[in-house]
Amino acid sequence: MSMAPTAVRMVLVEGQNGQGATVDEDNFDVPPEDDAATLSAANQVVSAILGTRQGAAEGGYQLASTGVTFTDPIEAAALRDALAAHKVENVMLVSSFLAAAALAQAVGSQTNYAQTALLYIEPETATLAVVNSADGSIADVRRQPLPADDEAAVAQLATMVSHAETMETRPDGVFVVGSGIDIPLIKPALEAATSLPLSAPEEPETALARGAALASAHAPLFSSSTAALAYAQDPGTGAINPFAIAPGYFDTPGTLGRDALAYSAVPDDVDDLYTGAHTGATALVDAGYPERRSFRLVGSIVAGVFVIGVVALVVSLAIAIRPTANVRPSPNQNVVVAPTRPAPAPEAPAPAEAPAPAAPAPAPAAPAPAPDALSLIHI
Repeated sequence: MSMAPTAVRMVLVEGQNGQGATVDEDNFDVPPEDDAATLSAANQVVSAILGTRQGAAEGGYQLASTGVTFTDPIEAAALRDALAAHKVENVMLVSSFLAAAALAQAVGSQTNYAQTALLYIEPETATLAVVNSADGSIADVRRQPLPADDEAAVAQLATMVSHAETMETRPDGVFVVGSGIDIPLIKPALEAATSLPLSAPEEPETALARGAALASAHAPLFSSSTAALAYAQDPGTGAINPFAIAPGYFDTPGTLGRDALAYSAVPDDVDDLYTGAHTGATALVDAGYPERRSFRLVGSIVAGVFVIGVVALVVSLAIAIRPTANVRPSPNQNVVVAPTRPAPAPEAPAPAEAPAPAAPAPAPAAPAPAPDALSLIHI
């Protein structure tokens, strides 16, 4: 993907190394520049990445790597925060110059060029460098501002292309990539200025997006020592000296050759930081950098206290929350059994009342007297 000032381009490339055919491509416009637009563009890029991953999975593809190129460091910072907020991983942020260099290396490999001159053109600056097709290393970087007049800018670009033949590392051809520039319109004038073969991407609008895919697929390219030297001269690559953004820092005449000195032509004053016309980061002019030093010191102290607090919390949890296996009794431990209280003695039963004596039986009645014998004989 590529984040341009006015649009975001996306391309899905087939192949493990990002050198296959284009599977899908898309683009969407970005509103005018302001803080809300920057955040909106970052969120749109995150949504596009998530949608691409889902679409690739549904289509039976496995997304090996994701690269996003940018031209504005402020946009890159907003995108980095948005990716972290949405927990989107395995996304490499690549500067537009490095994306163009990765594309130049791929073109040089396909055309059997040992060295390829890269002319990367932006609306206000142009960079000429030599890219090694074998390892992607970059050498002999020359960056110059462009005049505001279109005809004068094209004439200066033609002069830069003509100097490609006199470089110490003589290239086999010239590859032209632009960001926000109509390359097909100025290509004839550039071809007439050099005897070297000159080529440009077939699809200029998605060229940087494809270059970002190539750069993310060849991540070890960034560990090259010679490439790192050139990468440090390009804003937003992660290894940049912040003073290098100021205009004139790397503007060294190309005619000096080996006598060119590797130091800045402008003072390394903190007040001049991020004030260049090519940064687009005007929001950082009044940031107050001396206060940031004390804030970092206080932040380090707070971070240390926080780490100590976390360690203490972990230790307390480890002591308070023990596994059940550690609570089982051990024969080697002296177990103290609390004495049990004896059960209270049962109360004595109440004495049973003696039953009342039964009433005596009545005396038998006296027998009736026997009758007289004579009285029984009737005369």
